[in-house]
This record gives sequence, structure tokens and C-alpha cells, in this order.
Amino acid sequence: MATKSKTKQAPPVPFLSEFKPMSWLWENSPPIYPSEHSARWAMKNPMLRELLMKANAVAVHRGRFLVHPERFAKAAEELAIIQAFLSHP
Repeated sequence: MATKSKTKQAPPVPFLSEFKPMSWLWENSPPIYPSEHSARWAMKNPMLRELLMKANAVAVHRGRFLVHPERFAKAAEELAIIQAFLSHP
């Protein structure tokens, strides 16, 4: 009598599981930026880029730009606070 060998499969490795396509930022309200174009324009700001990098808020995988919504929002909020102090002494 032949028995089938049951092999345990390893659980899937979570890889960027909390990251979403950038368009996800506009699926929930209120959006951080009015459009994807304005968000991409804002990310040209070196301060925001550094904050996003330090917060691990953005990633590119297989040519897809992904965001971690909570971290992205926190970095944008941090930049807004910094700019308030830089522009209004």
C-alpha cells in the first residue's frame, strides 16, 4: 500500500506586504496630495525624499513604485512641520 508523503510547505514570506501602489493614496480620504502628479512633484523635494527614505515609506520592486501609506503620511506631515518653522521664523 503506497502512502502519499505529506510535505509541509513553508509559510509565505511577507515581502512588501504593507506597501501599496501609489494610486492607493487617493482611494481613501482625505488624500495627502491632490493628485499623483502633485505627489510625484513633491517627492522632488530633497527634504521629503530624505524623510521618506528614513521612514522606509517608499519602495520600487520590479519597476513598480510602491508606498507604505502610514509611513508616507507621517513623512509628509513631518515635512509640513519642518517647512512651517523654516518659512515662518
